[in-house]
Amino acid sequence: MTETLARSERRELCELMLTLGPDAPTLCEGWTAHHLAAHLRMRESDPIGALGMFVPFLNTAESHMAKLMTQMSFDDLVALVAKGPSGISPFRIGWVDAKANSAEFFVHHEDLRRGGPYPVGPRVLPPETDDALWEIVTSSAGMRLRRAQVGIILQRIRDQKATDQQQVVATGPAPVTVTGEPGELLLWLFGRESAAQVQLNGPAESLAKVRSISLSV
Repeated sequence: MTETLARSERRELCELMLTLGPDAPTLCEGWTAHHLAAHLRMRESDPIGALGMFVPFLNTAESHMAKLMTQMSFDDLVALVAKGPSGISPFRIGWVDAKANSAEFFVHHEDLRRGGPYPVGPRVLPPETDDALWEIVTSSAGMRLRRAQVGIILQRIRDQKATDQQQVVATGPAPVTVTGEPGELLLWLFGRESAAQVQLNGPAESLAKVRSISLSV
């Protein structure tokens, strides 16, 4: 059976975490690989802790992550992430995993790849992975950019060349075109503007409005 994007990114991210070690920096401010492993485990297998990610005043996310980081070794924690969710987690359902984890694990994989002190460029991805990421980007961008006050068009790059594939993801005046490979567009949509290799083109006022949108996740 062909490995899904969510599963391949999970596997490769866990392998990289073990290679780089618990103290490896990430693009997530203040987080190391150890924090990332705890976050991923909590998100899938600790509903009370995960609820704090969406309801900050509950103050459960950070405390539950800290508990995981002290209860077990980094290697054991990564092994649990690699194994996948436990209990009655909905993430154990195949289509839920594919829908909810493809972007999650891809973005966090890049958080770890690009979090170090030296520049790291995009991976060379198989065409089917590139296509899957384009589908994720175009289907999720409308929600991510719902606060945009201008039009936004995504322009796809393939093999380092602009294609005729465009998607209007926000309607409004004086549109901005965001150009990049699907993986880079996904990183941009998830607030990794400093690392994502994308180009924004449009009127100065529109560009300022787009850059002011909080996309951080």
